[in-house]
Amino acid sequence: MKNLQIGRVKTFENLEITGSDEFAVHPILETIAVSTENELILLENDFQISSRINWAEQRRGFRTDGNQLVAVLADGRCLVIEDGEIMELEVAEPLNSEISGAEWSPDEQTLALADNKSIFLADSSLIPFVERSLTFSENEKKLAPMNVGWGSETTQFRGSEGKLKPGERIEKERMDIRQNSEKTEVHWRADGEIVAVSWFAGGLRNLTIFDRNGEIQNNVNIRNLYLSNCFAHRPNANLMCSAILKANSDDRIVFFERNGETRNSYIVKWGTNGEGEKKRIIERIEWNSTGNILAMQTAQEANRRLEFWHQSNYEFTRKYCWRFSDSVASINWKWSTVESGKLEILLGNGQFFSIHISPAPSFCDVISQNVVVASDELRMYSLCRRVVPPPMSDYSIQCLSDIVAFTTSSRHVHVITADWNIISFIQNTDNYKFNNDRASIDEVLHSEVTEGLICGFVYDEPTESFVIWVASHGKHIVCRVGDNFEILFEGESVGWIGVNPENSHVEIATNDGKFIDLMTREELFRIEQFDAVQVHFCKVTFQIFRRFYSIFMTESNHHVILSDTSKLFIDSSRVSQDAVSILTRGTSDILLIDFDNKLRFVDVETQKTLEDVRDVEAGCELVACAPESSNVILQAARGNLETIQPRRYVMAETREFLDRKEYISAFKWMKKHRIDMSFAMSYKGAELQKDMEFWIQKSTNDSQLLEQLLISCTQNFEEDGTALCSSVAQFISEMEDLEMKTQMFPLLLTALLRSKPARIQECLKEVQHHVQAVVDRKDVFTRHSLHHISFFVPAKELFNCALSTYDLKLAQQVAEASNYDPKEYLPVLNKLNRISDESEREYRINVVREAWLDAIRSLIILDEKIQKDSESPWFSDIREIIQRENLHQKALTLLNPGDKRYKEFCELYAAELERRVHWKEAALFYELAGAQEKCLKCWEMSRDVDGLQAAARRFSLDSGALKIHALKMSATLREARLPKELAKALKLAGSPSQQIVQVLCEANEWGEARREAGGELEILKVSVYGRQEQILTEISRRLEEFEKYKKRLAVVRDLKLKRVEQYAAGEVDDLRDDISVISSISSLRSSGSSKVSMASSVRRRKQIEKKKASLKEGGEYEDSALLMVLAENYRWTETVGSEFSG
Repeated sequence: MKNLQIGRVKTFENLEITGSDEFAVHPILETIAVSTENELILLENDFQISSRINWAEQRRGFRTDGNQLVAVLADGRCLVIEDGEIMELEVAEPLNSEISGAEWSPDEQTLALADNKSIFLADSSLIPFVERSLTFSENEKKLAPMNVGWGSETTQFRGSEGKLKPGERIEKERMDIRQNSEKTEVHWRADGEIVAVSWFAGGLRNLTIFDRNGEIQNNVNIRNLYLSNCFAHRPNANLMCSAILKANSDDRIVFFERNGETRNSYIVKWGTNGEGEKKRIIERIEWNSTGNILAMQTAQEANRRLEFWHQSNYEFTRKYCWRFSDSVASINWKWSTVESGKLEILLGNGQFFSIHISPAPSFCDVISQNVVVASDELRMYSLCRRVVPPPMSDYSIQCLSDIVAFTTSSRHVHVITADWNIISFIQNTDNYKFNNDRASIDEVLHSEVTEGLICGFVYDEPTESFVIWVASHGKHIVCRVGDNFEILFEGESVGWIGVNPENSHVEIATNDGKFIDLMTREELFRIEQFDAVQVHFCKVTFQIFRRFYSIFMTESNHHVILSDTSKLFIDSSRVSQDAVSILTRGTSDILLIDFDNKLRFVDVETQKTLEDVRDVEAGCELVACAPESSNVILQAARGNLETIQPRRYVMAETREFLDRKEYISAFKWMKKHRIDMSFAMSYKGAELQKDMEFWIQKSTNDSQLLEQLLISCTQNFEEDGTALCSSVAQFISEMEDLEMKTQMFPLLLTALLRSKPARIQECLKEVQHHVQAVVDRKDVFTRHSLHHISFFVPAKELFNCALSTYDLKLAQQVAEASNYDPKEYLPVLNKLNRISDESEREYRINVVREAWLDAIRSLIILDEKIQKDSESPWFSDIREIIQRENLHQKALTLLNPGDKRYKEFCELYAAELERRVHWKEAALFYELAGAQEKCLKCWEMSRDVDGLQAAARRFSLDSGALKIHALKMSATLREARLPKELAKALKLAGSPSQQIVQVLCEANEWGEARREAGGELEILKVSVYGRQEQILTEISRRLEEFEKYKKRLAVVRDLKLKRVEQYAAGEVDDLRDDISVISSISSLRSSGSSKVSMASSVRRRKQIEKKKASLKEGGEYEDSALLMVLAENYRWTETVGSEFSG
């Protein structure tokens, strides 16, 4: 789906080479040799004549080799021209000069000459080495059948001929069709391995194939075919292309395999001929070096055209047409062997053109449609609306003549036709199709334009005129046509013309990279030189923030340029140098495919490649995209179209749906493109919940879509998702419209089940409540609802929840909907149905559910029905369940302090706490249960004297009994070495004060001992003097030890500093030895390579910690150990000081 565009055009005009018949261009030096009737003219690469050589013979071909030029004459002789001297050589026997042909091989090492009888091959020294007759027998063929299906004639099925016996033929009378020329044509294949000769003899034209050694390969099968004199080799295929003559219809282009059998053929669709016009004939065809463009020279009376055809999707179409002026007597042209898109043309009036032709994208940004030139029509595609594979199209614009060039404006398509008219097609009111019936001829071009090569044109809307770029008479002209003809620009090179949509100014670009505004005559910017470019325009709108000022919007217009060297520019800045294909989307994004077959996105404003990258098939190119759609159309190398939807554009469209509050469309869009629907919550936030009524009422027929929304929201946003589910459930449950509520009931169930925690019982209750309101098919509704719940809740859990409603019929329906085994649930339900007492049935149901707390609640109700306070069987069950399931604390929450069994529950809990050795908590609950002895015993075991005293006070315990408990506690506290609590216990037991003071002094509690001693200080003094002597002795010992370790630490540090100095001076290679440089470095040193296991790393750290506590002299961590010992002396001093300060 590409067109052809004209890029760099080098041209000059020299009247001294008028009437030329042959020319050759040196591939490296770019010098030109031109042959006229009487002389050979040599031109340098600046197109100035350097020398002339007179001759009068007819030439058939040139070869240039450095300063040497070889001219092949029509009679088989050659002229070698070197340094102005001419040497004549006879290469072949005298040929028929009227029909002979010659051509050098692509490497210019072999010359082939032929007439209608023989072919001669000569080497680069013009010494002939092969002569072959063009007629040969079947046994002389060298080539075997090529491949399956295209073998010899006998292996191919050809309709009725395929049914004949071997050797039989259907004889058909051949028509008498006049040849355009009887001249012999010789052409080499691009690799120089095969040469083919088209020769005319006996009223028929034949095509014979030889290898480079002159061995005969094959004759082309001309069964019922009438070959013309022109043919060409397709470089990238084993095919030959030949023009076929037709008597009363259009000519055809036929492709032959190398074995001579036909491959396929295409009709050459000429423009509609007027009545009385003669048929157009094909004079010459030639492929470019890549085989994707076929140049075809045609003639119709005195009118000549050079057409460029392209084969794609099994169709052969004309992409460009150059109609020459009637005054041009001769046309000589050839494709460059160096550049695939370069065509060199020499006209008989002395004009020379070197044209760069390249494929151009068919997408037009102005109308957002693809416009493909196909012979005499424009095929229109709106691929973002509907993908129509070529060669089909959405619709076509019939131009009824060959198309020279076209352009688009906001509501028009303008075409220059080969009859030199500019036709405009206006767009319909649907802003889509362009109407053939409303075409208008706006201009008729005059000789100022038609005598040259029309390279491009645009429509200038402000002046309502056309501006055309023409290469003519050795210069480039950009002119405004019409009644007031005006030349806007004249120069040596122009490479592009277009209209800037921002200001409607016409702009051009010269091949040296200069972009010029033709309206203001200003240079806009420069890029690197190019042969051809694609130019797109982007207008970026952004906000500017200023301090103390309001925000305002501004716009910037940018040129997006892709050169033929795969370099991407935004204005003058180069962004990429490996761009294969580009498109612009909207005002901010550039899409490009690079050499690595990656689809990338470039931000126009920042000129940076974004992080989104997508792999595409090798050889893909961008075809179309539009800002109003997320579709991006690619064309693969084999011609098929593929639609992709990049994630960034899908997400952008999702945000647009949500911003417009088209929630249902947004949810469907997200579901289609597998976007997590929680994105709606993350993007809209609380607004999604506020608009809940709006999107629920819009989706009465698609509750599953909203169910998916709730599931995604609760999965990613637990708190907000639960709030949304609660709101949805409340909204649906409060609906008054019964029919709508029934339709949305699955959504109600999903909202309850996706809440955290799941409200399963509430779901079942909603089913019970709504089934009473449903008029018809209640069982069906119940079954469907329970089946829906079973998707979210496991079968066993759902059955238990159904039992929790104590509705056995509902439980049976749940079991059936969950595909529960009837052998499992029917016996249980039947047994429960036989229990008449409702409370007991609830108890048994709770036992089946293993809901033990509910079972205890039911047992409490049953126990309260028994009036007597004695042991009841129900309370025995309560005790058993509590102890078995360890529900002491939870069971206690079921009763109030004044209830019947409250004290028994407290005693059960206290016994459990006592078993767990939680003495204080057990004592408190024994006190609530009224168990005095057990309470005091627990306080005694807890060693809490204050708690024992408080409990005795609450129980009004006499002093004697309290004294006994205090004495028991004091013995326990003495063994536990808790002097402060022991002193309290002795005091509570009435022990002498001297004993209490002695205990406090032993604990170094001097303040408490002083207060307890009162006036009797003798015992206190003795204890204080003894403690003083202990401290003084310890101080002297520690002082001596401190000085010793302090000196050793200084020595260790000096050694380490010396080691560092040696390492800095290069005297040692490593800091590490028996003494580490710095302890912190050693402690942080890695435990080994990454292959060391975790266990070995832990073991290594433990060894390091152990070494840090070792005072061994010379040890690796000796300094750390010394510091730790010195620090311990400081801590001891602080402890002693705090002892006396208290």
